[in-house]
Amino acid sequence: MARWTNWRKLADKNYWYDDEFDHEGPACYELGIGGPRYGNIQPYYVGETGNEKKRLSAYARHGSHLSDIIEDHLKRGFTLYYRAQAMPSKKAAERMQNNLLDHHEYDWNIQLNIKEED
Repeated sequence: MARWTNWRKLADKNYWYDDEFDHEGPACYELGIGGPRYGNIQPYYVGETGNEKKRLSAYARHGSHLSDIIEDHLKRGFTLYYRAQAMPSKKAAERMQNNLLDHHEYDWNIQLNIKEED
């Protein structure tokens, strides 16, 4: 069974660390915010992709749909991290993402987060 990678720096307020991406296959990933020395990292977003390298590089280029919230955290001195699990297919990555969303509340996932009970 695949395991999460260690948390890796994706960005701080002065730099995007997009030159170390190496996996070009499907993956499920989490984005987290923490201190500059890997302190107290909390996951805020889960996603899936058919190409981890391209997807994470897209965050570095334009922040994707999370650009405003990422920019706000970086300006306040936080560091953006990611970790991922390689998957055999994009469909498997999507299943993992949806399973995590069924069981956890991710602050930056708006559409698919667990539903509050009435």
